[in-house]
Amino acid sequence: MFNVIAVDDEQNALNRFERLISQESRLNLLSTFTKPAEAAEYVKNNHVDIAFLDIEMPGMTGLELAELLMDSNPYIEIVFVTAYNQYALEAFRAHATGYLLKPLSREDFTAQIDIMEKKLSKEHKVKEDRLYVNCLGSFSIRKSPDEGENIRFRTSKAEELLAFLIHSEGRPRSKDMILDSLWPDADLDKAANNFRVTCTYIRSTLADIGYVDVLIRDHDDYSVNLLKINCDYIEFRKKVSNIEALSLEESQATINLYKGPYLENRFYDWAEDARGWLENRYVELLYHTGRLCAEAGKVDGAIICYESILKVDLYEENAVREIIKLKSTKLPPAAVKEYYDRYCNMLYEEYGTEPSKELKEMVRSL
Repeated sequence: MFNVIAVDDEQNALNRFERLISQESRLNLLSTFTKPAEAAEYVKNNHVDIAFLDIEMPGMTGLELAELLMDSNPYIEIVFVTAYNQYALEAFRAHATGYLLKPLSREDFTAQIDIMEKKLSKEHKVKEDRLYVNCLGSFSIRKSPDEGENIRFRTSKAEELLAFLIHSEGRPRSKDMILDSLWPDADLDKAANNFRVTCTYIRSTLADIGYVDVLIRDHDDYSVNLLKINCDYIEFRKKVSNIEALSLEESQATINLYKGPYLENRFYDWAEDARGWLENRYVELLYHTGRLCAEAGKVDGAIICYESILKVDLYEENAVREIIKLKSTKLPPAAVKEYYDRYCNMLYEEYGTEPSKELKEMVRSL
């Protein structure tokens, strides 16, 4: 059974949809929404397999909402439901799985569910035959998660193009966008030829080891087949979309996904914003996990979290404050002062500066 939601600004349309769902045993209707923003927030916190979206809605179109939903859950399937057929091309460019015209008929709706069932069942069957892609820390692509040699491509651009499409999380990217991102200074004809050759290198390298249909082309749009890969970057983004909802166990598992900066030692201009965003989310995750450890009485675990923050940014004084508070609960003042002095020395060596007045006062008060 698949979990579904429906979004339409007309309540009558949602009522009709609910009646169709009630007669379909393969679907579990989680909720309906007349406001797209509420649906986007709901998908952040709940597992949804399929979203049925109206296209023309005030404030946010269904096409815009689809992008938000796929940001939260790259594996969600989108079916557009509209009274206008002129949106079909845009809908499929938005990576939609289906497109239904109003008023919904029982026959069309059942046929669409048949398609969805085959697609989602196929996804389940191929999970054991995926490439394992690591983007957090050193970039690598392997046939197994923990062992085996990194797959080597013929050129560095082949590796970058694959990383770029993985970065897009399965969403199609136009040929023009790819050329602008990967060959910004090259002559257009030369860039187009380099791109064609690079796609060939990717397909041939992966086909040689038994992986086909990883790189997908749809006219002039290109994407990676998410059914063919497991990626720490995609999994981490999904987990940190709502950090406060994570339990201690979930938080610790998510921390383990972050092996280092995004695409470390790969100086791709298109990855810079994501690198900073992911590092900030990692720090937020460490703060959250540190708080959960402290609340559970796991003082050592909390200290490890806050010390990990300082490895990212030594000047994160909030982490230092939390460490000092925790150490004060189990160590004599002299030992706490010794830790603080070590921190001061590292701060001076790294930045040539001293702790803030507030931190000094806090330590003095102890």
